[in-house]
Amino acid sequence: MSTVFLATDAKLGRKVALKVLNNGKTHSQTLMEEARLLARLNHPNIVQVYNVQEIDDCLVLEMEYVQGTTLANHVKEAHLSLEQKLSILIDIAQGLTAAHQQDILHLDLKAANVLINKQGQAKIADFGISQLKGEQELSALSSFGSLVSMSPEQLREEPLDQRSDLFSFGLLAYQLLTGNHPYRGQAKSNNEQAIAEQIKFSPLQHAARGLIELPSALITLIERLLQFDKDLRPHSAEEVVMHLKQVLMGVTYDNSDPTVELSELNLSNPNSKRNKLLTLFAFAFAFLFIGLLGSGIWYWQINKPKTYIAALPIKYDENSSLTDTQQRIVKLGLDDAISNFILQDSSTLQVSNSEVESAIKLMGEQTSLASLGKALGANILLEPELSCRGPICEVVLNAIDGSNATMIKSTRYSVDADLFSETYRNSLSHISGLFSKKHDLNEMDDAFFDKYVELVNAYNTGSQDLLTTLRKVQLLLKQSPSFTPLYSFYRRVVIETDRAHSDKSVLWDFLSDLENAPKNYKGSQNYTLDHILVYQSLNNWKEADNLIKGLENSSFIDAYELYSIKASYHRERAQYKEALLNMVEAHRLRPTLYTTRNLAITHLLNGDYPSALTFLDLVINSAPNDYWALQAYADISLLNDSPVKAIKAYRQLLKKTPNDSKTLTNLSIALALIGDYEQSSKNAYKAYTLSSNNVSYILNYADSLIYKGEETQAKHLYQKIINLTNDSDNSDILLVRAQALLHSGQQVVALRLINELELEHPSNYDLKFVKAMVLTILGESQSALLAIEASINEGWSKSFFALPWFKKLCSHKPTLIQLIGLDNVNILCKPAPAFT
Repeated sequence: MSTVFLATDAKLGRKVALKVLNNGKTHSQTLMEEARLLARLNHPNIVQVYNVQEIDDCLVLEMEYVQGTTLANHVKEAHLSLEQKLSILIDIAQGLTAAHQQDILHLDLKAANVLINKQGQAKIADFGISQLKGEQELSALSSFGSLVSMSPEQLREEPLDQRSDLFSFGLLAYQLLTGNHPYRGQAKSNNEQAIAEQIKFSPLQHAARGLIELPSALITLIERLLQFDKDLRPHSAEEVVMHLKQVLMGVTYDNSDPTVELSELNLSNPNSKRNKLLTLFAFAFAFLFIGLLGSGIWYWQINKPKTYIAALPIKYDENSSLTDTQQRIVKLGLDDAISNFILQDSSTLQVSNSEVESAIKLMGEQTSLASLGKALGANILLEPELSCRGPICEVVLNAIDGSNATMIKSTRYSVDADLFSETYRNSLSHISGLFSKKHDLNEMDDAFFDKYVELVNAYNTGSQDLLTTLRKVQLLLKQSPSFTPLYSFYRRVVIETDRAHSDKSVLWDFLSDLENAPKNYKGSQNYTLDHILVYQSLNNWKEADNLIKGLENSSFIDAYELYSIKASYHRERAQYKEALLNMVEAHRLRPTLYTTRNLAITHLLNGDYPSALTFLDLVINSAPNDYWALQAYADISLLNDSPVKAIKAYRQLLKKTPNDSKTLTNLSIALALIGDYEQSSKNAYKAYTLSSNNVSYILNYADSLIYKGEETQAKHLYQKIINLTNDSDNSDILLVRAQALLHSGQQVVALRLINELELEHPSNYDLKFVKAMVLTILGESQSALLAIEASINEGWSKSFFALPWFKKLCSHKPTLIQLIGLDNVNILCKPAPAFT
């Protein structure tokens, strides 16, 4: 048992948590050694152990004091967006990565053992039960963990490795994303013992059912984490971090309503059977919807050029000290005032707040206003600066020319941060003055505004159930249907209510209430897209089609808006060629960072890698912090016979994430493709040391040693792979095993395994490449050349056949040149170590 006390470090003057363990005398030395190892874990996503002492029969851990709450409480207290949930999961996975790299397992990972600090950062706590691998009796481990948080192998008291923690992480992630335990539905009863019994002996059934509304890339990752067979789970927490970051990038760049999540981007060539490329690329892109439902309101008027306005985030001076609640009131009031002004001014359109925030994140906080204006395609940037003393804030609202960052006009006014009505009304009045427009203020009293703010806060914090919130929104709307900010809020609540309660009637109620919307809202793009989203939720594509056709025949819609809506609509229907035609036109009219990025994605959906690279290059030049674009550029270059471009991009990625094993491995392979075996081996070695039990990384490092002629060490590594894969039935892992067998001198055994896999998994993308390698080394040149041709036809890069394994084929130069090109043949056939 343990007890935790809050204390103060007298020397450093900091608050600490003291965890006192009654260790008895039996395991005193073992626990002390383990606690000291835990103290070496220094990572921002792990609660730090500062010091360890043994006092009498007690072990005292001096630990970091985290001011905040547990994740279990946090999800009850706050309404978390998908982006916030993903950020928390990334924090947890990063903490696991650090622990696993020190060979430390947690073995009781659950929401109650994760702390969320005041900044929203997650920290894994309670490593007190974690075990050094192989250090203690495994039969005792299961008694420590929580039954419904354990992996099947932990419940069965079998030997454990990091994949056990990854299963527990999958359970935690599923519950965070859905609110339910994934095994609850197939357990005979609702108690922990029944759920644990299912985890222990039964693979998860219908894992995706509760995740249906999430991006497919995320669903796939959760399903892999929850595989009953640990060999089918991700190999490392680091791999999980990478995939989660890619999904998060898609979500944060999505300009759509935050409750709308779409499917994973499938980068396979439509004419190819390729599903993946073993360790050579790391695509797990979230599908980026060209949504037009940001927090801003965009609409059109006949034949008039529009002024695009982008509202920048609020800047507070250093002496301002508003509470979180006051800051939310000010932001809501200012946002609603801007969107309402633009809705009523037919000459303006708004660049959504989510697009602005994403552009700043991708381009960097220090990017110039001129560069930001160009990237957003904004004619005017609205820059709010606040100086607050107590709740009273002086607001300076600057209108800045988006093309050259010069000041156009400025206005100054004051607001009370406790009063939404004052913030909204004053802001709306002064924004109208900035543009020399008259604006009708909504005739709502303060009591109405107080109810509105209370509802928004209740929704954002999750302090009120959705059905109650929905009823109150409907009542407010009946009270004042002319208050247009209510409609976008109503839409978010109604869609989430339908998803939570599977109640289609709320969608029909929403459609009915839209009929009472004011004329200016009915003339807006939001009004049309409200209907499209609802019909989508109702699976009523016929009505959605009719709306799209109505827009095409309308003389009132702006051309860019029409192309954008159609591109979005066709992508949602998986009609990628039609989506591309419309996206090209939208980008021609407004070549912003956002449309450029989405055009690159649409080219990828159509399997046009060269065009995708062209537009990704433009994105990277404008937004050097766009990790997704850089990763995509690197991986596509590697697949597209451009290893030099891939090398440059991977090196840029490693400046951001220097210990990413996947990127290190990909860089190693790219370097090997151009014959730089020394640098290839250095990067392969680093990836191997970071994830020493990942068979793909071991294989790549062993291969890199062979390329340099260091066969003895390579042979040991190949044997390690053979030992690790003895009991696997996963086709990808068995392909790694086949290569290890091949390079260990067991060519016939390797070929037999390849033939078995060919019968059982004929569509495995890697199979033909590995078969070509085996046949080449066995001296079956003609069969090897045919296998190379088949691999290239299925999408393999020709440059991969310049690897030294294929050197024996240099005696067939004419045919080889036809297959892989002269440059690759020159790399392959230059003097190099001989291979057997």
